[in-house]
Formats: sequence, C-alpha cells, structure tokens
Amino acid sequence: MTPEQRRKNRRTAIVLIVIVLAIVAWTFWRSGSLGGG
Repeated sequence: MTPEQRRKNRRTAIVLIVIVLAIVAWTFWRSGSLGGG
C-alpha cells in the first residue's frame, strides 16, 4: 500500500466518522427538541 493510498483511506475514514457523528448528533438534538419542547 502506497503512502498516497493510506492518506486517501485515512481521509475517507475521517469523513465517514464526521458524517456519522453529525447524523447521531442531529438525531439526538431533534428527539431532544421534540421531547423537551
């Protein structure tokens, strides 16, 4: 595996983690707003 491939894989992993965290945070925020409002 070349360093370039590793860099691309790492970048892709970071992007996926950010997307998952955003979806989870948004879901919690929505459910919290609906339940607490």
